[in-house]
Amino acid sequence: MGRQHVQFQVKSSNDVIQSVTARTAGTCGRVFSGITMAQSGVARHNSRAAGIDQLAADWASGRQKRDVAVEKDRANFCERAQSLFDDVSGMLWRNTSWNVFDVLGRPRLEDAHTRVIAWLMNPTNPHGFQDAFLRAFFKKAFPTAEPAGTLECRVAVKKRIDSGEVDIEVKGPRWWLVMENRIDCEEDQGQTEKYAAYYKRFARLGEGFFPVFLSRGGRRPESPDFATMSYHDLGDVLESVRESVRPAPEAEQLVQHFVQHIICDLES
Repeated sequence: MGRQHVQFQVKSSNDVIQSVTARTAGTCGRVFSGITMAQSGVARHNSRAAGIDQLAADWASGRQKRDVAVEKDRANFCERAQSLFDDVSGMLWRNTSWNVFDVLGRPRLEDAHTRVIAWLMNPTNPHGFQDAFLRAFFKKAFPTAEPAGTLECRVAVKKRIDSGEVDIEVKGPRWWLVMENRIDCEEDQGQTEKYAAYYKRFARLGEGFFPVFLSRGGRRPESPDFATMSYHDLGDVLESVRESVRPAPEAEQLVQHFVQHIICDLES
């Protein structure tokens, strides 16, 4: 009886060991399975991250290539334009078969001329004049005026106001310069009078108001507040500025051709 009892106990212990072993194997299997899934998830994440990095690198490379192509096109255009300017250097536009306003379809369009004038007025633009052109323009239109802070002014083109749209508005410290440009067309009825009434509100606050009416022959506008200036006067201003301040090399040809264009096509 004692021997049988011992054998039964041994058999029971083996069963327990097998049961424990089976359970342990199942648990380990689940653990290893979990580890494998985690590793798979990390691999997928790394793959996606690598894909995103490659996409960003491709985009940056494509953008860099586009920027290089744009810069190359710009350089080629500037080279061709300079070559054309060199071909007619020293000659008047009337004596050539082209001028830049004709090429652009703007030989008499007021907006094109207005933008050139505004560009020259802005002291921060890369023409090399700083505020010399603006001060000379002031002196021509208003001989006794000496506005301060011309280097600090802001220049706006086609500025919308309550009573219409001003061709050029220059805002300095406590002063306003306003220019209306007319090449062929007459001013709209009451146009300059409305502009004068609008800006006189600032004059009543102690700010200076300097309105100019630019035209081919220097005709008078409807408003008596506006000073008159002809394109001949404008050409004189540009010539005097060029004699005292050398324009930047990039702008020299443009200034020269604009003066010649005024002399040949816009003086009455």
